[in-house]
Parts: sequence; structure tokens; C-alpha cells
Amino acid sequence: MSGFILACIWAISANVIAMVHDAPKYRIHWVLARILVLCLPFVIWRVGVDHGAGWMLAALGVAIFQLRLMLNHMGKQAIAKLKEIL
Repeated sequence: MSGFILACIWAISANVIAMVHDAPKYRIHWVLARILVLCLPFVIWRVGVDHGAGWMLAALGVAIFQLRLMLNHMGKQAIAKLKEIL
């Protein structure tokens, strides 16, 4: 499967998941969003393999720009859990 097709499928999935309400009874939204974020490095790598480093860097830049708030939140959660363990 082409990297761009995979990226398009990822983007459509992200938009569908974004339409799920963010209410307590719809906790599935955050679970699916985290799964998408975890799949994103593979999608970016696949774009790089199929189309070159320039497109991979462009996809990485867009991903960081679009997901900066969620990545920041997930990073803070990870640091807090590490502090609890240590």
C-alpha cells in the first residue's frame, strides 16, 4: 500500500474519530485517538520509504503541528507516571 494512501486512510480515520463526542460516556474517543497517535510513526515512516525523506519530513511537520496539544498532554501524563514510579 502506498504511503500516501495509508496517510489518507489515517487522516479520514482521525476526522471520523474527532466527530465522536467528548463526553464521559464517550470515552472511546480518547482510546481511539491514542491508538491513532501510536500508529502515526508507522504511517510517517511508510511515507518516507515510498516517497523519500522530503515527504517524510513534511508529514512529520504536519503531524507535530496538528497534534501538538495532545502530544504535550500525553507527555505530561507520562512524566507524572514516571515520577510516581520513581
